[in-house]
Amino acid sequence: MRRQRDVIAAATLLALTAGCVAEPLDAALPDDADVLVVAEDIFFAPDRIEVPAGEVVRLHLRNDGGIVHDLVLDDGWESGDVLPGQGATFELGPRTTSTVAWCSIPGHRDAGMELEIVVTDG
Repeated sequence: MRRQRDVIAAATLLALTAGCVAEPLDAALPDDADVLVVAEDIFFAPDRIEVPAGEVVRLHLRNDGGIVHDLVLDDGWESGDVLPGQGATFELGPRTTSTVAWCSIPGHRDAGMELEIVVTDG
């Protein structure tokens, strides 16, 4: 009986995922953004981005996770909540120093949900 249930479960999973193809991250970058960051449960992808010194960064945060996420910087900038299945584009302003951003939902940063923002010479 257990084997039959396992076979049925596997067949159902196969049927549900047939034809599913992973979408390249850059294919979903909105026209009004320079960088795409995807929030999952519990990580950002990528977890490191490079931005040119002194330039305004337009970051699109897409929440592919099952719970709410946000993005916070130590200079006080906050994205606000991005609900599951939603996305939003934000201007981070000109960056002059590298920093770390994180999800401020309780427990998420402690679990490692951080984004390294590295400022380059451009």
